[in-house]
Amino acid sequence: MSGHSAKLTVVRPGCRIRKQQGGFSLIELMVSITLGLLIMTGVLALYLDLSRSNAELAKMNRQIENGRFTLQLLQQELWRAGFWDIYMPPLPSITPPTAIPNPCIGFSSWDAAYIANLYPIPVQGYAAGASLPTECSGIVTNRQPNSDVLIVRYAATCAAGAANCENYSAGKLYLQTQTCGDTGHGNYVVSAESAPVLDISGATVVYKKDCMTPADRRKLITSIFYVRNYSAASNDGIPTLMRADLDLSGGSVVMQSAQPVIEGIQSIKFEYGQDTDEDGTADIFDDCSSCAALDWANVVAVRMHVLARNLEPSSGYVENKTYQLGATALGPFNDGFMRHAYTSYVHLVNPAGRRERP
Repeated sequence: MSGHSAKLTVVRPGCRIRKQQGGFSLIELMVSITLGLLIMTGVLALYLDLSRSNAELAKMNRQIENGRFTLQLLQQELWRAGFWDIYMPPLPSITPPTAIPNPCIGFSSWDAAYIANLYPIPVQGYAAGASLPTECSGIVTNRQPNSDVLIVRYAATCAAGAANCENYSAGKLYLQTQTCGDTGHGNYVVSAESAPVLDISGATVVYKKDCMTPADRRKLITSIFYVRNYSAASNDGIPTLMRADLDLSGGSVVMQSAQPVIEGIQSIKFEYGQDTDEDGTADIFDDCSSCAALDWANVVAVRMHVLARNLEPSSGYVENKTYQLGATALGPFNDGFMRHAYTSYVHLVNPAGRRERP
């Protein structure tokens, strides 16, 4: 046996071996909590940053959508301008207008001279700051400063009652085209459904070319577009594209009160291209603020400018840009709202087509 002694531990049955337990010290626990808080702070900051970025992206997407939709809407209306479902002879045989039609008077105030002036002027406008006729005071309200007013006229491209077209409605305003015999008098307007179909005097039946079939009735459309300085509530501060339409109300065909169409549109500006040499192409462009009736009849193209604005301001955004809308410069606004300007050119197919030389 060696000289080293061994110590024996006798464990009695039923007894447990007692072990020394370990754990985090107070300092280690505080360090781990601090690290955890730092990580959570970073995650929260990242989440908030992503949320703000997503919110700003949503605002911008909506603004782009509203701006492009405004251009598309006005383009489609201008493309239809001057469609009367009739062959109108080329200049100079078209009777020139003698006065600019008042867009806000009801059909009961129309006379033969008014109707004769209406057809050659399918597009007209009022530049920013220009006064509209007094009849428009209850229709075009709360106009946004530095924004124009546009009026477009045309007949529906489908006949009333045809497939996918509005049915006949007694009392509404329809355009009919006389193509039987002497077509020099061309267009007639009726305000009520009747059989046989009569002209505005209530005496002459309007026939198609076969001189037996009553002419189609196509709804006569006159629309006014402008920007109002609010959307739903008078103090919400959201500039909004508005539209008013000539339609039946209370038994009479009158210009209806304007209705909101697209929010966030701060300004619409137009430059009208006049054809001075009767070849169907625009020779000069201006806002037509001093145009006479014959000048409006010579309009064959329109340059459109739209300034769209976010509906809510962006925190920390410094808005110091100037936006060029044709000859007009707007801004800087310095109000925290992001904006974007859109421009489009529209060739007026129907008025220009009647002037194009073979």
